Amino acid sequence: MQDELTFPPIYRPQRHQAGTDIQAVAVEAAKAGAEPASLFWVDSADAMLCAVVLAPDRPLSESLAVVHVAMVALGDCLGAQVPPQVEVMFGWPDRLIVNGGLAGGVRLAVDPSAWDNLADDPVPDWAVLSVEVAMTPREDAPEPGMIRQRTTLFDEGCGDLTTGGLLESFSRHFLLWTNRYMSDGFRPIADNWVPRAAKRGEVVDLKFGGGQWKGTLLGLDENGGLVLGETKTPLVPLTDVLRKPTWSLD
Repeated sequence: MQDELTFPPIYRPQRHQAGTDIQAVAVEAAKAGAEPASLFWVDSADAMLCAVVLAPDRPLSESLAVVHVAMVALGDCLGAQVPPQVEVMFGWPDRLIVNGGLAGGVRLAVDPSAWDNLADDPVPDWAVLSVEVAMTPREDAPEPGMIRQRTTLFDEGCGDLTTGGLLESFSRHFLLWTNRYMSDGFRPIADNWVPRAAKRGEVVDLKFGGGQWKGTLLGLDENGGLVLGETKTPLVPLTDVLRKPTWSLD
């Protein structure tokens, strides 16, 4: 069990034991009317797992951009703690890439009625943002490097990091970037996300949610959609891909 953690006062933290599906817990709480900034976290040394209840105030097409707010916050808190030779990058739309391997990412659950009425682009009644970062290999994991697509912070030379320290740092950075997003809009988020985009300037072939897009990865639009070049579909909206997470560490 970790020592008591310290979070900015706006959060309402709740600790849960290892093995808890923290996003499911947070979603049920959100449905029941949990206060915004309710923060649910798992007491585990193997992975940093947390979920925060949000109160969207923008249409669904704009609200989904919070995944990039969280990614920038996660990138900043890792960048301040990992050794300088460790490369922390983002895989659009929701993946954390460390030294070329998938190490976690963010997930966003939104009031289903907003998806049901997507054509009207409603403001969701609630949203839950969860974050997962693989800290150490699981007991059944193969030897480091055997599956190049996945990694952990321990495997990349970050064994001194703790889940508690990372969670505390993420909570501060997420609050900072959320406030920046609310005051200055999405552009500062994009300006910090794009330089850390994995495969930026390269031709990518994406397959999400039954759709497929191919082109040169250029950047983000004003709502966090992916801008591609050399394609008949130059823009991939977040609404096309975020009904479910695009990644899993299972």
